[in-house]
Amino acid sequence: MDVDATISASVLAPGHVAQMAGWIQSEVGGDLFSIVTVEPYSSDYDACLDRAADEKAANARPTLTNTVSNMADYDVIFLGYPDWWGTCPMAIFTFLDSYDFTGKTVIPFCAHGTSGLASSVRDIRAALPDITALDAVGVQRPGMDTSLETARSTVTNWLAGLDY
Repeated sequence: MDVDATISASVLAPGHVAQMAGWIQSEVGGDLFSIVTVEPYSSDYDACLDRAADEKAANARPTLTNTVSNMADYDVIFLGYPDWWGTCPMAIFTFLDSYDFTGKTVIPFCAHGTSGLASSVRDIRAALPDITALDAVGVQRPGMDTSLETARSTVTNWLAGLDY
């Protein structure tokens, strides 16, 4: 199967998830698309997490700045996100709500603190019941808690296990 897209949300460029997306793209190809909200998230860690908690509590769908005009052309999508409060940022769910993913293969990847993937993969599957979701990978804050070399090796080994 050819990989069509690698999609990722990240607070700061190049951010942990953006790093992972770059490694995935260098291994398997595809297009990169960043999920960006109209109201940017704060670069202040505590302010960002406070907003994330408020959005999660409200089941909010933050407005995004851009769209994938040719989503129907993609069959395989690597979906990247940071773990915020045990799941994906609500902006990810805005993205998922914006397109018809029926029949697509979605491959989640996550940068996280200490909670791992938490409920994020289950939540993605619940939001997209008509997809094939392959095994996800989570890396604890690449370049901070996990060395970049170890993080990249984890991603590369994960892709090999998926036959990519």
